[in-house]
Amino acid sequence: MPQLDIYIAFSQVFWFTILFFVFYVLVARDILPAIARSLKLREKKVGTGSVSSSLDDEGVETVSQTAATLESSLKDSRTLLTHISTTSSTWLETSLKDVNTKTLLDLNKSYVKTIGELKGRSFLIEQTIKQK
Repeated sequence: MPQLDIYIAFSQVFWFTILFFVFYVLVARDILPAIARSLKLREKKVGTGSVSSSLDDEGVETVSQTAATLESSLKDSRTLLTHISTTSSTWLETSLKDVNTKTLLDLNKSYVKTIGELKGRSFLIEQTIKQK
C-alpha cells in the first residue's frame, strides 16, 4: 500500500514537521504578542480601575450633551405650546365676539320679530273667532 510505504511516509512526516515548526515560530513571534497587546488595551479601556479612561470621559460628555439638548428642546416646546395656546385662545374669543355681534345678533332680532308677528297673527285670529 502506498500510504504505508516508508519512503513516502518519511517525506510527508519530514515536511509536516518543518511546516509545523515554521507555523509555531510565526504564531509565537508575531500573532501571540499582538493578541496580548489587544487584550491588555481592552482590559485598560473596559477595566474597573480607578483611573478614568477616555471612553469614560467621552461617555459622560455624550450623556451631558444629550441631556442639555433634550432640556433645551423641552423648553422650546413648552414655550411654543404656550404661545400657540394663548394665540388660539385670543383668536377664538375674537371670532366668537365677531360672530355674536354680526351674525347671531341679526338672526336673534329677526327671530324675535318673526315670533312676535306669529303671536300677533294668532292673537288677531283668536279675537276674530271669539267675536263671531
